Amino acid sequence: MYFKMLFIFFFLSLFPLAGKEAIHSKTTYIYEKKKEGKSHKTTWVIEKKEKTFYIEGTSGGGKTSIVFSYPMDTHHFSFESYDKKNKYSILRKGSYLIAKFKNQTRKIEKKFKIGKHLWLQEFDFSFRSFILSKIFSFKFYIIHPKKLSLHHMIATKEKKLEDIKINNKHFRAVKVKVTLTGFKKIFWKAELWFEKETGDLLKYVANEGPNTPFSIITLLSKS
Repeated sequence: MYFKMLFIFFFLSLFPLAGKEAIHSKTTYIYEKKKEGKSHKTTWVIEKKEKTFYIEGTSGGGKTSIVFSYPMDTHHFSFESYDKKNKYSILRKGSYLIAKFKNQTRKIEKKFKIGKHLWLQEFDFSFRSFILSKIFSFKFYIIHPKKLSLHHMIATKEKKLEDIKINNKHFRAVKVKVTLTGFKKIFWKAELWFEKETGDLLKYVANEGPNTPFSIITLLSKS
């Protein structure tokens, strides 16, 4: 028990709970995604209730819901298209992730055992504690929502800060690279820039695999 408590204290010291102070009781973010000459906006509303955060994202395609608590503990993730044609959800139950997918032609349910390892399903807000911490890399699991396949990922910070310009505003940013682990890292990567002081995502660049177009997501506003 002593060593377990010591580990928890050490973990929280590296991923400070102070990071949640950057999010007020209710904060709204608007991001723009550009891909192959097309663009659309997503509005994210984050509401804090005690130590739990409830995130609702709305875009032209559908609605995303996320529940997590600090420092980096995802509880639930779901998406449903407005036309009801696509719906998927992931729920953490102890050591397991219960993933479900449903569309007009098929229905799938899978169960993955990940033990006490981290599960992060989105990068926009779940990385905040990582950005504000002294840690330079960590590993986590993510599930491909449509294929319901489990992937082991690693996120790594660049030690040198960058000055970037987003929508005519200048920011001091922490750059993070996210890849698959092992030899699979050659097949996919994402690059993200977060504001140093707040941990807010400023820019995201990634594709969906070899020979697929890149998506660029940038922060438009925060209120």
